[in-house]
Amino acid sequence: MKKFFAVIATLASLFVVSNAFAADIEVKDAWAKASLGQVRNGAAFFVVVNNGDADRIVGVRSDLAAKTELHTHIMDNNVMKMRQVEGGVDVPMHGEVMFKPGSYHVMMMGLKKPLEEGEMVQVILEFEKAGDVPVMINVMDAMAKGPAGMGAMNHGNMDHGGMNRNAN
Repeated sequence: MKKFFAVIATLASLFVVSNAFAADIEVKDAWAKASLGQVRNGAAFFVVVNNGDADRIVGVRSDLAAKTELHTHIMDNNVMKMRQVEGGVDVPMHGEVMFKPGSYHVMMMGLKKPLEEGEMVQVILEFEKAGDVPVMINVMDAMAKGPAGMGAMNHGNMDHGGMNRNAN
């Protein structure tokens, strides 16, 4: 019986430690553009603020699309292309990381339905230490530049590494 309680106490302490890391993470100004026409892709942008020790975003998931990935932009033969981030995105101790057009963003490919202006949608950021952090995203006008004028970019016409933008 002592072993049982020791296991329960260990699991409880791990839960408390995980929640302590999650409490250090704040995601703010989350937004996406409303879908235009038959575009089947969307991107989400936000700021991750870390009030604690260094952490890393290792993944993202959502029920909104066939694939949801962490992306960034690279230059390839003078052409800007989006690519999936390998290895995650570092979030520095007591620092922040901006997910913005032309930089890091959450890419949703094969949307199950268009993103509609005014709706709130959710993705889950997966952190190495903080665990899962739900993010509510405000879908703005298709021409929006974000809550802080973060800049516009048409993700529907970008090269997604072979992913057909009109795929189901």
